[in-house]
Amino acid sequence: MTKADAYRLDIKYADQVIGNLSLDNKTNLLKLSYSPLWQTEGFAISPHLSLDNQHSPEVAYSFLDNALPEGEARKLLAENLGVSEKNVYSQVSAIGNDLAGAVTFLPSLEEHRHNKPSFRILEEEELITRLDNKEELGLLTWDDKPRLSVAGVQDKLNVFIDEKGNIGFGDGSLCSTHIIKFEKRNCPNLVLNEFFCMKLSSAVGLPTADVEYRHFGPHPSLIVKRFDRKYVADANKVMRRHVIDGCQALNLPRDYKYERNLGDGRDVQHIRDGASLVKLFDFTGHMSSPIESKQWLINWQLLNLMISNYDSHGKNVSLFFDRNNARFTPAYDLVNIALFPQFKHRLAMAIGDEFYPDHIHAYQLADFAETCDIDKKLLSRLLIELANKLIKQLSTGSLIKSLQTQSHFSDNDIKYFQQLSDNILTRTEYLKAQAVEIPNIEV
Repeated sequence: MTKADAYRLDIKYADQVIGNLSLDNKTNLLKLSYSPLWQTEGFAISPHLSLDNQHSPEVAYSFLDNALPEGEARKLLAENLGVSEKNVYSQVSAIGNDLAGAVTFLPSLEEHRHNKPSFRILEEEELITRLDNKEELGLLTWDDKPRLSVAGVQDKLNVFIDEKGNIGFGDGSLCSTHIIKFEKRNCPNLVLNEFFCMKLSSAVGLPTADVEYRHFGPHPSLIVKRFDRKYVADANKVMRRHVIDGCQALNLPRDYKYERNLGDGRDVQHIRDGASLVKLFDFTGHMSSPIESKQWLINWQLLNLMISNYDSHGKNVSLFFDRNNARFTPAYDLVNIALFPQFKHRLAMAIGDEFYPDHIHAYQLADFAETCDIDKKLLSRLLIELANKLIKQLSTGSLIKSLQTQSHFSDNDIKYFQQLSDNILTRTEYLKAQAVEIPNIEV
């Protein structure tokens, strides 16, 4: 590989080279450029990466920075590669075949190798051993190759699952089809919590990612089916659908996923330049179906309030984004934070001007409606409709009974489900009681 080749990656979409990503070795600035053909026949891969190639290096950096792992996994990836955590180019070069969405970033000289399907099976015993020794061995590197392990509240691992249920790592025309989330030692029942909230969301009709609860030895896990992937067994190929997250849609750095981007400190809490409901609702006006998108976003936020998912930030909402579509993806990362005292009990994005969940009443909901340009009667009606669906699922115990048929749960698991159900039911009934007042409140 020549020096020039080392500073340049091909950008591919559906096996077609649509442009290139280059790094200026003098200024260290990124340049993302579409090919002339793609400029004529293609689409911008993000609203701010325009087809005219006039976007700035900062926009390209932010887009790619948002596509990479967060937290400890990001640090480990950078260390493994021997580069700075801010060296986005090198990290994209290493794992650019399996980022979110349909776009890949690959060295052009490796194109022929990456087109061939390759599947490395991950045996259950090997995964259990790695989980048993997670603090020492980690989950990032397998066979001396970094895999896209995303760190957040939970440890996550991207895997390919074939039609027989074999789990492993796919390369070439194969890539990850599922994400496995594991539990951290200081967060007992976190996997059960998310499984319950995701199933509840699906049960009340909100489009939600498919999930499965499973143990690997003593380790509980949540297997999430990726909605941007579809495995075609006959062709031995994974089809990809392009997605962007909320921060990419709003052209915000990943550190701006919280509305209070500088934190909650007394001297900076008034700074609210990060992702917000106001910005997301404004963006719905540019989507394929603005009315449908606005209603989806209302229901998503109301559900987050009912289940006490305080951490619903700008990267926990995504869009399908391609030539014909700009629509919200199914919901994901739904967790009841109220049952975890070790987590911060403040909203990632304010309801009106309120960040404290316990301070949200009819007035704050009316303020939310006005600041996000939502008809207050519509908000009241949607709140009542969604609340009634949740209350029916939880008060009758039908959701828990349904979950018991899907996997084996211990008596303690069922007790936790009941505790979680009671917590959500209490919160939902309170919010429903506030709904009738919303249309009459002047903010």
